[in-house]
Amino acid sequence: MELRRYDPRKDKDALKALFDDFMVNKTYFNSNWNKFESELNKRALNLEYRNSMILAEEDGKMVGWGTYTIFRDYLGNDRFVIHQILTRKEDSFKKGIEELIIRELMGYIESTHGITKFFVICPDSDGSLRSLLIKLGIKKSDFIWYENP
Repeated sequence: MELRRYDPRKDKDALKALFDDFMVNKTYFNSNWNKFESELNKRALNLEYRNSMILAEEDGKMVGWGTYTIFRDYLGNDRFVIHQILTRKEDSFKKGIEELIIRELMGYIESTHGITKFFVICPDSDGSLRSLLIKLGIKKSDFIWYENP
């Protein structure tokens, strides 16, 4: 398996196919390709975000994609959120795709920002991701996010 940076000129079609499968089979959130593509286009213009879009390939086929977002809270603290890694349902079992991409993102955040603390959204119902996070030494936060319906 090979990791590399996402190239919007040559990888967009493969990412769309991955996104479509992910939205049907794995995501925690609702979205659509148009919204996702709009965000991709914005990130492609920002060097830091463009370099933070990591993809995994196996035999020339995109099998995973991940990124993070930085947001500043009202106290002026930067927070880093590593997003759910996009994989196809059939590719994600016991291949280590999520682990490889999360490790790469962790290293990128640390080397680029000097930050070792970040957040990963993981519902309690996702036992496999929780196990991976524990393996990586990532513990459940004291901060609990709530949302209205």
